[in-house]
Amino acid sequence: MTGGSEHTLRDGRAVMIEPADPDQSAAITALYRQLSPESFRSRFLSGHPSGAVVAHLARVDPSAGIVSLTASIAADPGGLAGEARYVRVEPGVAELAVTVLDRYQGTGLGRVLLDALVERARGDGLQRLRAVVSVSNVPMLRLLTHYGLVVGDGEEADPPLVTCVDISVTGGMPGWSTAGPRVLIERRGWFEDDRAAALRAEGNEVLQCPGPQRLPGRVCPLIASGHCQLAEAASRIICLLPAGDQESQAIVQAHLRRWPDRIVTVS
Repeated sequence: MTGGSEHTLRDGRAVMIEPADPDQSAAITALYRQLSPESFRSRFLSGHPSGAVVAHLARVDPSAGIVSLTASIAADPGGLAGEARYVRVEPGVAELAVTVLDRYQGTGLGRVLLDALVERARGDGLQRLRAVVSVSNVPMLRLLTHYGLVVGDGEEADPPLVTCVDISVTGGMPGWSTAGPRVLIERRGWFEDDRAAALRAEGNEVLQCPGPQRLPGRVCPLIASGHCQLAEAASRIICLLPAGDQESQAIVQAHLRRWPDRIVTVS
């Protein structure tokens, strides 16, 4: 995404998404400072800090791996309506964040911003985007789930009741990051259990898929196409999905058909 692009929100208003440059840091700071206390906490996992800290959070510096896209609405020239950014954290991986002004939440602006950010990340050669999200931030989790997310190791997930999830920017589910032993856990929920922690302590890469998500347009790729790059490259698959759920059991049966020597089912 090299220039701006215009999109239409659910209420019919036009929004322009544009790459930000360092000179727009002040406008992004103003956006952050306009958030309600609840929205600020959802976005930054903390209360409002000092003005200097907010300005630091709003900085834009592509040379340091900080890329930002801004959203402006012609019918509301008072400032930015939203912003999405990523910060590179390791080769091929960046941490994402999406900010939407309170009065535009629920209009589809978050989805527009995330779509544009994923497109930009893909063009920049990234493989996955990571988000550290409060489990009470249901709109953000639903937004990320549209891309097919996995729960990671949660090292960045602090304070408690915060989860760390990855999405792919190249399509499908996120892939594995190492060539060593890989354990895929199919388990509902946003947190890892002691089993996952123990497996990781043994030297395995562990990713957790939260199972089928009942969202419009979101279907498990294993059920929809017979392919799941996570499962196909896993050394071991541990299924902890509920036995009484028909969609979950369809996934378990698909694993058993494709990889009977790698799957472990736990009731």
